[in-house]
Amino acid sequence: MARHKKSIGGRLGALTLGLLITIFLVELILRFVMPNWTEFWSGNFVRIISVPGYGTVGTGLPNFNGYFSQNNGDFRVHISINKFGLRNPKPISASNNAIWVVGDSMTFGWGVEQQEMYSSVLEKLLNYPVYNIASPGTGVCGYQALISRMPNNLSPQALVIGLVLENDISASECKTRNTEEEGLAETHKTSLAKIRQKSILSLSRVKKKLTRSSALYNFIAVSLKRIEIINRALVMLGIINPVEIYRSPMTKENLVSAVDVTAEKILKLKQMMPENIPVSVLIIPGRFEIRDGDPLYRTLRQMMHRALNKRTIDIVDPFDEFLAVGYSPTHFKHDGHWSSLGHKIAGKKIANKINFLGRKSESPP
Repeated sequence: MARHKKSIGGRLGALTLGLLITIFLVELILRFVMPNWTEFWSGNFVRIISVPGYGTVGTGLPNFNGYFSQNNGDFRVHISINKFGLRNPKPISASNNAIWVVGDSMTFGWGVEQQEMYSSVLEKLLNYPVYNIASPGTGVCGYQALISRMPNNLSPQALVIGLVLENDISASECKTRNTEEEGLAETHKTSLAKIRQKSILSLSRVKKKLTRSSALYNFIAVSLKRIEIINRALVMLGIINPVEIYRSPMTKENLVSAVDVTAEKILKLKQMMPENIPVSVLIIPGRFEIRDGDPLYRTLRQMMHRALNKRTIDIVDPFDEFLAVGYSPTHFKHDGHWSSLGHKIAGKKIANKINFLGRKSESPP
């Protein structure tokens, strides 16, 4: 009997060892035959930095030059980051006297080529320099940090702020630090470490780690996500989230304070600009209002209009143009970001509205 148990245990051990060796060999083979497996990890070109007085913010990894792919097949685009950490082919010195465009991943051009970004479309239409200083994964407080880190000897001719209604509206105040508060940094780091430790085994973190380090995982993810019936099954099982999942912009009552606080943070951005520098907010409408006519997002957009008008901040709202063309042609199939057509619509709308510059017919300096 003991001999039989050992035999079963030995077989299981051999099977496990064989499986591990097979996985290891497949991983090595896939790294050779699928060299682009590293392109699915956005952390390749994004870093987190500290901006004095504004905490941390994400920017591009200086001098990165490579590709970024969505594993569901929506896009594969070239990403080039300049020495200052921005997705801009020109050095930071070229931003002087240009129109600055700040925002999050939408303004960064997530999923589109550099020449297709709405900032690039705007530059071409105006025949005037436009400098993109956007960064993925940030919000209005992060926009303040991105503006603050720009060299003091450089200033814009105008500022365009890409305000994403689905992500940027918040009642949270910006957490700033000064030299007297630097002692709190260690406590903050300790708190972050505890949060990371608690969530280390979360599915999201595991997926991110595998995306970053495993060719086999990326091969499986790519293969499964591009088969529609399997993709739907994974959504039903809760393994992946559908892009269409509804993001509520809070209750109508909470929107009042959130819109007011957000408008004040935008006003702070305007006050960070040199005197008499025009500032305009590009309102990036919620997908659910474009696609479904969602009343809550319509209310949010209208409230944001009123709040910005109250503070005499110029508004560019391309909602009608997006509605006229439709949701599907202007957004990626699985990804909620704009397609090149969406960027083209936004860039054209800004160019038509930016009369305050008074430079449409002038040549760049």
